[in-house]
Amino acid sequence: MKLLEHVPLIKQLEIINRLPFFSDFTLAERQVLLESFSHLYLVQKDKHAFKRFDQDNRLFIILSGELAIFKKEELSQLGKVGPGEFIGEGAFICKREHSTNAKALSDSILLTITPEALTRLPSVIREKIKDRIIEGMGQRIAKLNNYIEENI
Repeated sequence: MKLLEHVPLIKQLEIINRLPFFSDFTLAERQVLLESFSHLYLVQKDKHAFKRFDQDNRLFIILSGELAIFKKEELSQLGKVGPGEFIGEGAFICKREHSTNAKALSDSILLTITPEALTRLPSVIREKIKDRIIEGMGQRIAKLNNYIEENI
């Protein structure tokens, strides 16, 4: 992953304004998050955002591109994530190693937030991020339940 350091704030705002993850955030809240508490990374096609057992506890929000999630072999893909979705929430919340691999299917830009940065965010922004994580995890559980019902 390559840290993107010189992306103008207006360009960053243009990107996140299109994503449902940030729909409840005001413009000022988006600006605070981008300016002070997050980093942007480029993950080139066929490169890993993280690997299973990595001790990296950042939350990764996909701004552009697509990543494949898999456990051991790329052939047994668990799923794909794209713009507006997030990964790494298990390591982020529980401060544990990653249980899966995440590899870019195309050049991808990720916004990352550390647990420490989350605690320093204004409470209104912190709560909105937590709400989005809970909502996203609920959607994943529902999707897995449907998959189980249809395949077992």
